[in-house]
Amino acid sequence: MDRRLFGKNVLVIRSHRENDELMALLEKSQAKIVYTPVIDIQKVADNHKLRDQILAFDQINIAIFVSVHAVTIGLDWLDSYWPMLPQGLTYFSIGRQTSKILKDYVSCIVSPTTNATSEGLLALPQLQKINGQNVVIFRGSAGRETIKDVLTARGATVEYCDVYRRVVNPQQVSLAQQQMHNIDALVAHSGELLQAIGPLTMLRSSVHEKPFTVIVPSQRIAEIAYDLGYGLVKVADNALPESMFAALVDCL
Repeated sequence: MDRRLFGKNVLVIRSHRENDELMALLEKSQAKIVYTPVIDIQKVADNHKLRDQILAFDQINIAIFVSVHAVTIGLDWLDSYWPMLPQGLTYFSIGRQTSKILKDYVSCIVSPTTNATSEGLLALPQLQKINGQNVVIFRGSAGRETIKDVLTARGATVEYCDVYRRVVNPQQVSLAQQQMHNIDALVAHSGELLQAIGPLTMLRSSVHEKPFTVIVPSQRIAEIAYDLGYGLVKVADNALPESMFAALVDCL
């Protein structure tokens, strides 16, 4: 029996997802999971722009799905208009769980195997020479611009297909802030999650009574944590569940 995190209080604040591999690892290790998602995922309402993008999907050369929510909601839209997906596209995804969902619809998917980030995706050899290619990125609105900026610089025509919105839940944020006085670790998969929680100096003084470590998947997000005043930060090798779990085990 895996008891490496036995009795450790671990606060997880990312949005809910089906078959969450990290949560399964935490449960198996007998950690005390405190799950308080502070950002809600809201599907974008039906609109002409989104519908037109889906109908023109057969004009696309490359489709990129950047998250579990992007692929789940994006495929729902595609399934409504394309019972059989168009041939000839190359499909890319970020994250193993995103790829798993996509594989139910597409046989060939290109995805970074270790660095499951925008930067890892952009380093793939299949995305180096894409001059003249039409690219669509399925994502949540107001996400990072890195992928579009780099692919545009490489000569591609890139558009976003925004299929959901991330909305901060004030009640959940308040609850998470209260829970932080008695945790050993906070797992934050994005800078947006940390920014929703807010600077450490603005939290209740009880937070300072028990030090805790913030687990993040990249140095970029670690810098956001430091800027918000979190002094104990552990950077995992990447965002894959086993890497985030290993970082937890290593610091606790």
